[in-house]
Amino acid sequence: METPVAEPSADEGTPRPMTPNPFPWLVGRVASRAESIVDNLQETHYTHVEHIDVAAGVYDCDCSGFVGFVLQEVAPTHYGLIPFDGSEPRPRAFEYYDFFSSLTPESTGGWHQIDFLRDARRGDIMAWRLPEIQKGHDTGHVFFVAETPAMIDPGTFAVRVYDSARIPHYDDTRGNEAGEPASGVGTGFINFKVDDAGRPARFQFGPTEPDFVKLPIAVGRIEPLP
Repeated sequence: METPVAEPSADEGTPRPMTPNPFPWLVGRVASRAESIVDNLQETHYTHVEHIDVAAGVYDCDCSGFVGFVLQEVAPTHYGLIPFDGSEPRPRAFEYYDFFSSLTPESTGGWHQIDFLRDARRGDIMAWRLPEIQKGHDTGHVFFVAETPAMIDPGTFAVRVYDSARIPHYDDTRGNEAGEPASGVGTGFINFKVDDAGRPARFQFGPTEPDFVKLPIAVGRIEPLP
């Protein structure tokens, strides 16, 4: 088990104890699998009609399809704990948000919520939801945290992520030789602003989205099963 250490809060005030990761080996495996896909894929497109061929290195999927694929491979029991509409093949982005936001940092039974963005760690999952949920449309976004969030300004953090996205993030692997943006599975940085307590409150998806967007955001972490 990792030993909690004190880090400065988002406003560089009194240090608070960092949230420990009680299940580091599985969280690490989740992140490593996502990273391996990003590093070795041969073809990828963002689409709601999923087509994944591991042998050929093809990953055509949306954000929830990518997260669900990795969790099914590495942590199928934990994946099965995420509630979702049975008329859909898997949990969608807003359902990850709803589930994580229903938890607390003290929750037990496979998952708990990470309150403060500075406490997020590699292998955690972040999600936000859109105000209106429509069948066949994006419902928000869900992705794996690739690295510990880095403060770039007081109250603003850059978070490297592994995800499937329609447009690239900052310093992103998605793109083509002509320099034109491409979609699908990859890694890059999303910028976040936190509220006064240090919880994620707004996000800036990438260089094509110049403004920060305010939507409900939640962070979940795998923990030991009872």
